[in-house]
Amino acid sequence: MADPAGLEGALAALPEAKRELARLMLAARRPVPAHPVPRSGAGPVPPTALQSRLWRRERTHPAVATGSHALRLTGPLDPQRLVAALTGVLRRHEALRTRLTVSTTGQPRLHVDEEPVLRLTRADLSGFTPQAAAERAALQSTESASTVLGLESGRTSAFRLLRLAPDEHVLILASHLAVFDGWSSGVFLADLAAGYRAGPEGLGPPELQFPDYADWQHRWLAGPDGSAELARRRAVFAADPPAPRAPGGFDRGHLPVRLARGPVDAGLELGAAEGATPFMTLLAALAVVLARREGRTSVVIGTPAAGRFAGPLEGAVGQFTTVVPIRLDLAGGPAFRELLHRTRAAVAEALAHQRLPVDVLFGDGTPPPYNVLFALHNYPAVPLDLPGIEVGQLPGPPARHLELYSPDPAAALACIGLVEREGEIGGTAEYNRHAATPEDVRGLLTGIEDVLDRAVAAPASPLTT
Repeated sequence: MADPAGLEGALAALPEAKRELARLMLAARRPVPAHPVPRSGAGPVPPTALQSRLWRRERTHPAVATGSHALRLTGPLDPQRLVAALTGVLRRHEALRTRLTVSTTGQPRLHVDEEPVLRLTRADLSGFTPQAAAERAALQSTESASTVLGLESGRTSAFRLLRLAPDEHVLILASHLAVFDGWSSGVFLADLAAGYRAGPEGLGPPELQFPDYADWQHRWLAGPDGSAELARRRAVFAADPPAPRAPGGFDRGHLPVRLARGPVDAGLELGAAEGATPFMTLLAALAVVLARREGRTSVVIGTPAAGRFAGPLEGAVGQFTTVVPIRLDLAGGPAFRELLHRTRAAVAEALAHQRLPVDVLFGDGTPPPYNVLFALHNYPAVPLDLPGIEVGQLPGPPARHLELYSPDPAAALACIGLVEREGEIGGTAEYNRHAATPEDVRGLLTGIEDVLDRAVAAPASPLTT
């Protein structure tokens, strides 16, 4: 058998088409580990399934993959130290130096540029009144969310530093969702703080880089373990019909949502007594609402998951988010306590398959069997610890979760993203205007409250669907 290392060395001498074939043959001969590991070599790797979808969509919908958030920095900021720290973070994370190219064989590939490119614009608003400066900063934050970024160009991040007063600044980050997820925000800010405090020289590379994960995902899916898991999961959802596409396609809408604490608090206590987390309890109640609405005894709900199923992935910037479809069985009209136990088992089973991208699981052109996504976010809170500077998060424009999480946005109805903060459970619901109205979305929330209220009043009574 030929030496794989020798074959790697010989690839460079082949024409590109033959080199691609030889690389695939070599990859097929290597055993694929169950978790990502550092890749051998620094050559191009295939994009992830999610990146491929976002890349295709941004060709016809510019800025569809742009996310943005803003920070208020109060105190004696050193702009030069901040610029050096930002550059250091870009150098530390390969995901932020990645661009996508198409080979002569038509295959997209991720390339990592050696040197970081910091795209930073600065504006001095200190000549305006405090109110006018704040209004202009808010406008810049909104504009940032419409920044046209591009995976092919490698322009995947853009920063704005606004000076509102000598000791008052706003830092705005626009990032491409193909290389930056919600968890990455905490990683990025922690690294930025470390680089600002001690200098960028101490920002060494993380244990795993995002291209390591992309390379592993491609090889694992093509290997026997990935193929077997894909077949098993497709069998689980074989009997579930695909969600209907809205005739008008997709048009994004947003509205703030909040759950009433009375019935919800009592319902969460009931769930905790049965060993269910708040997410599981709310998910079970939502399943009842959807089962009644659709006249079914089973429902599938999608939930976004961090996708960082291996410890070393937690320290890397990248787009690891995946959607985990959860199939909930309400056959037999179970009491809510029984449904909680079924939900616990269903959630554990679904999360055990985070490695399988939803774009591959339901990637044959048929919409997935869910049209509602539900999340109770728990991203780690990482304060931006800058010496002598108070840091605050500024409200930003609504996120584009449906286009990020759904393989087919036209088949999506709503994505309800909640967070528990200061005794309240609320957040934002994104919905498809061609499939639902704001009243429809609010009805899902009031339905959850009603189910929990009735479950607390009669926890042993059968659920009617």
